[in-house]
This record gives sequence, C-alpha cells and structure tokens, in this order.
Amino acid sequence: MKEPWTTEERKEYYKLFKTCQTFVGQKIERIIFYLDEDDLDFYEQPNGYGKSLLNAIEIEILGHTYSLGNFFFGKNYNGLNILVGKTTDFENVEDKKPVVYPSEIVGRQITSTIIYWTKSNWGKYFVPQEIEIRTENSFLIFSAIEVNNGEVNCPLTDEILVVENDLGLKKFQLGEYGIGTNKRYVFDNFEELIENGKNIS
Repeated sequence: MKEPWTTEERKEYYKLFKTCQTFVGQKIERIIFYLDEDDLDFYEQPNGYGKSLLNAIEIEILGHTYSLGNFFFGKNYNGLNILVGKTTDFENVEDKKPVVYPSEIVGRQITSTIIYWTKSNWGKYFVPQEIEIRTENSFLIFSAIEVNNGEVNCPLTDEILVVENDLGLKKFQLGEYGIGTNKRYVFDNFEELIENGKNIS
C-alpha cells in the first residue's frame, strides 16, 4: 500500500492551495482547450452535462498562463493540479489546436476558489477531485472524472470534466453536491488537509 504523500506531493498540494488563493480577486482573461478539428461544441467525449476533455486546459490570469488538469507525480496518479506554464509544457497534445473557450466566467472577478478532495483508490490519502472557480454570477468546476454517454465511467482518471451549470453538478454530485453523499471533502488550508489525512480510513 502506498504511504501518504511523498515530499514532492506535499510540495505540489501546498502550491495548489496557494495558487488557488492567488486567483481570488483576479479575472480570467482567457480559457483554452486543446481540440481536434472535429471536436464540435468544445468536447471530446459526447456529454450533455459538461465538457469532457482528454487534456488539461489553460487559464490566463494577469498575463500568466496556468495549466489545469490531471497530472502524475512520478508514476503515481494524484488528481487535479494547477501548474504554471502551458499545457504543452506538461502533456503531449499531438496535433490538437488551442481553441479559446467562451465561458461566462471570463472577464469577471473571481470571488472564491475551492478544492474538493476525495479518498484515493490506491492508498490511505486524499487527492484533489474537483477545483471550483466562482464569481458573483458564474462558476466553473473542473473534475477528475470520466463521463461516457452521460454516466460516470471512472471517478478518478487522467481526463477532465468542465461543468458550469447546476444541472451537471447535481447529475454527477460534484463539488458541494458531493460532500457527504459522494465522498467529497473541503479543507480550508494545507495544514487542515494534512491533519485530516492522519485519520483517513
């Protein structure tokens, strides 16, 4: 069984909290998906509840580019993360083209960010399942689930689901709708995450 968090993982999770905190009060300038030409309506897997993608997306804030997606530390899968840089710095996107995604959240001031954690399938530790970015009148939730034909195929995967409506959140019990019922947990900071990780069953 894998022991909770390597030193590298601890550093990455700490940075994830800090990065999400720096987004508050800022505005997203652009969101970029990497898509093939035939990926109609901004998704790669048909799904009426959100945008199912195979690669990370990019968010531009204050002239900086961040890649948000599912990443691996070494050989271990460890859920969502936000890294400074372009998606092409971390993933092979093959012949896909960067396409600007016209979300309602672009240009609006971010009022809060929340990381939703879940228990790992591979050991007694938490991994980031969803990241929520919210403004006064809109939101985006990014989830590490795979959806096929409107149903969850795999709860923890290297794909990413982008949802920006309550229908999608309720359908898959994401974010706040998953607390308790779908084994989602929210921690206010890295220290609280570490403390709760000591008692995970």
